[in-house]
Amino acid sequence: MDRRVKWIGIGVIGVVLILCIAMITMYLKPNSVAGTPQDVVFTVDKDQTGAEIGDMLYEKGIISSPTTFRLALRLTGSMDKLQQGYYQIPQNASLRQVIALLQKGKLQEIKVIIPEGYTIQQIADELEKDGLGPKEAFLEKAKTYVPYQYMYGPAKVDYRVEGFLFPSTYEIPVGSTPEEILKRMAGEMNKQLTPEIRAQIEAKHMTIFEFITLASLVEKEALFDEDRPIIAAVFLKRLQIGMPLQSCASIQYILGYPKPHISIEDTKLPSPYNTYMHVGLPPGPIANPGMKSMEAVLNAPSTDYLFFVADKEGHHHFTKTYEEHMKVVESIYGE
Repeated sequence: MDRRVKWIGIGVIGVVLILCIAMITMYLKPNSVAGTPQDVVFTVDKDQTGAEIGDMLYEKGIISSPTTFRLALRLTGSMDKLQQGYYQIPQNASLRQVIALLQKGKLQEIKVIIPEGYTIQQIADELEKDGLGPKEAFLEKAKTYVPYQYMYGPAKVDYRVEGFLFPSTYEIPVGSTPEEILKRMAGEMNKQLTPEIRAQIEAKHMTIFEFITLASLVEKEALFDEDRPIIAAVFLKRLQIGMPLQSCASIQYILGYPKPHISIEDTKLPSPYNTYMHVGLPPGPIANPGMKSMEAVLNAPSTDYLFFVADKEGHHHFTKTYEEHMKVVESIYGE
């Protein structure tokens, strides 16, 4: 009997030790529930309980178990130390890091990453995801926000600011209005358009509006940096001889999503942005280009190439004639 009690006691101690080790591991180990690490912004409201906060963190993929979160709060004496406000927490943060951040108080600024080639719609989605207000409010303001005269082009567009919000990482104060955010991003683009760059644009006999429009096409067509200057050169050559640009990126802009393969029917879509049907540049930029695409336009080499096609890895192949172009297309896609 005594021996049985002894073994039961040892078993209980063993289970407790295993649970303790598991708890400590979950407390210290970075969260692996989410895919790629990224910051998640959320709000802790006044009088929200630790259990409610745990459920919210679990739903956003920041923690792997709300039960473990609540237990960790109790064991560390942090249940009543979590503060209300805005928070920005990496999805791969450990439970210890999450609890520590939630005790520091609300954010004063939110980090927002705007990649090269984002459209105004994508920027609005990103701002909403990061907790900086509804995208509808941002898009509504973007329709009328035109701080610089060079944003005006010859044709009507939905968003004059499209193309003129510089892709970068921004620290945006919590509570910023759509106009304040637009002012920050458009101001950064204006800053990047240095006197030297403006002189280069003028030397190419282009307006800033035309330059940004062309750079946006290059941005959306190119996946690899080495292709950008040649793509720009092909577009410039076509503009020079009055040949339609026939940019698949312009069709994707009309469609509103990056369709992998553009069909013949797609190239006939009735839109002023359809560069298969209309000669010259589209009415305005189709995305917000980064500096590499702008530099590609400025430094485009002289070329006799008139055609290009991307292979399945995204590398572009350039040809001088339509016959050569179709041979390359057939060799890549078998069509």
